[in-house]
Amino acid sequence: MEHESNIDNSSLKFLRKDALERLEWNKITKFLSEFSTSPHTKKHLLQLDPWLENSERDFFFTTTAEMLELTTQGNSLGLESFDLEMFAKPLKRGALLSPLSLFQILIVLKLCHILQGFFRFEKTRIQRFPKLYELISSLSAQMNLQTKLQKSVDIDGNILSSASPELHSARSRLENAKRRIVEHLEEILRRQEVKNAVQDSVWMLRDGRYVLPVRADRKGDIDGIPRGVSQSGSTVFLEPHALAQQHTHLEKAQSDVEIEEQRIIKELSKDCFLACDEILNSADILTQLDNISARTRFAGAITGIQPIFLTANEYTKRFSLIEAKHPLFILEKKNCIPNDLELKPQKNEEISPKIWVLSGPNAGGKTVAMKTVGVTVLMAKAGLFVACEKAEMLDYENIFVELGDRQNREEDLSTFSGHLAQIKKVTEAANETSLILLDEGFVGTDPAIGVAMARATLELFAEKQATVIITTHFSNLKTLADGDSRFYNGSMEFEPHKLLPTYKVLSGIPGQSYAIELAERMGLSKQIIEKARQYYGNESQRMENILRDLQLKRIQIKEELSQQVELSKKLESELKALKHEREKLSELRNDLVNGYRNKLQKRLNAYANRLDIRERQFEKQKESLLQDLKHEYAEKLKSVEGSAEQENTSSTNKYTINTKEAIQKDAAKPQKLSGFEALAGLKLPKKSKTDDKNSFSTLDERAQKFRAPRHMSSRSLLDEARESLELLNDSFDDIEENLEDDIRSLEDLEQNTKAKAKKATGTAQSIQAQGRTADHWQVGMKVKSAKFKETGTVLRTADGKGQVECQFGIMKIKIPFHELNESDKQNNKVTKNSFNTNLKFKTKSQVSTQKKFNNVHDSEIPPTLQHSGNTINLRGKTVDEALDKLDIELDKMSRLEVDRVVIIHGHGMGKVKESVRKFLESANYKLKFRGGRQGEGGDGVTIVEFEK
Repeated sequence: MEHESNIDNSSLKFLRKDALERLEWNKITKFLSEFSTSPHTKKHLLQLDPWLENSERDFFFTTTAEMLELTTQGNSLGLESFDLEMFAKPLKRGALLSPLSLFQILIVLKLCHILQGFFRFEKTRIQRFPKLYELISSLSAQMNLQTKLQKSVDIDGNILSSASPELHSARSRLENAKRRIVEHLEEILRRQEVKNAVQDSVWMLRDGRYVLPVRADRKGDIDGIPRGVSQSGSTVFLEPHALAQQHTHLEKAQSDVEIEEQRIIKELSKDCFLACDEILNSADILTQLDNISARTRFAGAITGIQPIFLTANEYTKRFSLIEAKHPLFILEKKNCIPNDLELKPQKNEEISPKIWVLSGPNAGGKTVAMKTVGVTVLMAKAGLFVACEKAEMLDYENIFVELGDRQNREEDLSTFSGHLAQIKKVTEAANETSLILLDEGFVGTDPAIGVAMARATLELFAEKQATVIITTHFSNLKTLADGDSRFYNGSMEFEPHKLLPTYKVLSGIPGQSYAIELAERMGLSKQIIEKARQYYGNESQRMENILRDLQLKRIQIKEELSQQVELSKKLESELKALKHEREKLSELRNDLVNGYRNKLQKRLNAYANRLDIRERQFEKQKESLLQDLKHEYAEKLKSVEGSAEQENTSSTNKYTINTKEAIQKDAAKPQKLSGFEALAGLKLPKKSKTDDKNSFSTLDERAQKFRAPRHMSSRSLLDEARESLELLNDSFDDIEENLEDDIRSLEDLEQNTKAKAKKATGTAQSIQAQGRTADHWQVGMKVKSAKFKETGTVLRTADGKGQVECQFGIMKIKIPFHELNESDKQNNKVTKNSFNTNLKFKTKSQVSTQKKFNNVHDSEIPPTLQHSGNTINLRGKTVDEALDKLDIELDKMSRLEVDRVVIIHGHGMGKVKESVRKFLESANYKLKFRGGRQGEGGDGVTIVEFEK
């Protein structure tokens, strides 16, 4: 910078170094270094200079954020410690490397391989952590060299026998030579004359030679070479002459081992030198990753966030640190009160103040608050995360600190003169990118003069656009903010009643010193306290009282605000609960509506399915009747050829009359859609109002019409069936439209249910009086019902609900057993004398009665593979529901010509299984059946096979 070039470079270095010392930066870096793994990284972090280039600082912010996210996910790069200084210099020179140095290189190569695999096997990490991936992708694992080193050196600096076959062989020879010497020594020690001469029956290794400890007075008894004497002189260590040749072999083997080890070290050193650049580059990257890892762990320890640097202008806030804490308090496990430390415009488009005058009681936390700002800025400049909830600040180039006593006897400086010397250097170096911290500025002289000099100095700093924080007890400095927008007040909160500091910063409010109150609390003489208050003066006392009242009111407002916040939270919680209840009620209502709609839809689907079945039955009956009529007509026509025309006219008239009588007998009145018993009497739309001959009021009338040979048309019968289905659909559409009214009438339904229960009790008593039970009605019995004029036939015995399935005409219906009466009528055959011969026609009841078969159980049915096209699932249904579905599905599969059918009914209580198999025994289809086998579902299924 041009401004800095005008300043003595040594003076600027001194101010920067002094600021680091006063703000205890060395303690920050010491804690930071302890989070690293490698010794050279620790050394680098201990000497960390906070004044980094912007690009390097942003790099550390980005990589720290990525690694912090990676760590919070439970992942870790798994960095290991290695000593770069042990091998860096000799590797560059191409010198021989020690086995320990080679092992350090091996650690570097192994880390390269592990880290590259960390991203290779998780491709998504490449997009999520691009900066870390960019670093790690530059590593070089050197797999061939890594494999060679791994089998050659160990952590203790030894050359492994697996390094080469020659080394393995040489070490084997060495071990054999040692073993032979030991065996020979033990053999010598077993001799009697040797036992008498030695101190102990042991051999010893001395200076690499195998010796015996012989008594000095008996050394002539053993032939050997002296290799030393004990300190007392009583023991001579002799190497027996008998071991001379074996020692020669040992020395030869030892020499071979050393030569091979040196060859291996030279070879490995050469290989490492050839990959020198790749190894050193990888080591530098790993060191950088260790640096980032230490910063990440440091950020986690202080719960730090990434700070934001602002572009400087007159409207920009100077700094804004929300919930800021001093990091040393956190790292040293001390209690720390978070504070909002801000120097910013109070309104939009207002010039930002530059001088923060921080006042308050002694030992109230002013200096700690000021230091917190300074340390936070230093950490941000060094690329470290800061201990705040949110941090914004200008990108300061320098921090200058005037803190503590600068008295120096050697330089002949008093407290005040040392203070002035520092102020002189700061004023010369200050500019718009400077942060200046002044603690108790201009004390140590006459207070009036000190105030004057402090005000003049602060105004100079304001003109230079520097950012200043000054702690003070001077009352005249507290009033500067009233008339000068460049100044801004702040104070440390103090509890007037308890006379204790709270360590909370109050923005915009000047604080009082509370010196007299503190002295009183600490037990100073009452006489001194009273006189001090008298001397203090009425005007000053009045100002102090105003400040005290202001703080009391602020505390009261703060408490009320806290209560309002609690009340707001409570109301918000209750509102959420009410919304939740409303949503729950809405869901319950929707569930009720949907459930009711689903039930209606299921019922409509069931009616539609049954109508399809009846439609097919109409078609089959029509075809059968046509065939019978054509066959009998052809036979009679041959026998009465002479009078065919006259007889044909007479027969037709009689048939028509009898048909009309049958129609009148079968007319049905009920219109209620409560069951399929109303289908026979369902009103159908007339095609033409003028054509009375072609208009029919009921389905039975139309069916009766199409039984006449002249009117048998499958298309017409199909149209009428479709019209019936449309009427059913219209009926249920009306029900669905009135669904809301049905829901509101649920209470009425409950009362009606109670009435029906009472009525059912009366019905039960009536049944008991008649003496008939549900078991009375058997298959084949002729019965009558008040709902039908014609006689019906029992098709199936009563189910669990007392419903007996009967057939009246073409209709199959379930009727409560107590509504049935016995009939003495037999199946009447309607005889029609046509063509003046005994030509006989079958009645409607004969045509509609289907043939039943006596089906049997057949265990020889082959295994059946279950699939969606041959499976009927009856699980979870009652007996009646299961039999209804079984009837419909069997009819469908019979028409589709499915060979074998799998019926899934499960086990349960066995009622559905028993009813299904009883139904199959008398079904309307020729079939055979058996229970399931292992692999088919066991006895929980029934296999059915249709017979051709």
